[in-house]
Amino acid sequence: MSYDTKASRCAIWFAISDLKNRGYLTDRCCGKDRIFDLIAWNRENILGLIIRTSRTKNIRSCHEEILKISALVQNRMIPGKTELWLYHPGGRSRYDIVPGGAICIREA
Repeated sequence: MSYDTKASRCAIWFAISDLKNRGYLTDRCCGKDRIFDLIAWNRENILGLIIRTSRTKNIRSCHEEILKISALVQNRMIPGKTELWLYHPGGRSRYDIVPGGAICIREA
């Protein structure tokens, strides 16, 4: 999976727009070894976001990243909440990264 495609760049801008509409400020993370693509915050929350694109709703292609981030969450190395947002032809799926892996977030 390439992380520097047109689809990936668009997904990041969609995420920024969505977060702004929900009252968050955002900052993009850059660099080859970055953990997050975006950091977002408001008065109550800090949110670390991993933004990915896929041809399917399946997050199997992100398995290695989920394991790495999950270990950091388990060791309390990341402040706030961590989510993976997967953009696919059907829309977007959100996953909460927890010590044991990833849990799908049901949106209303």
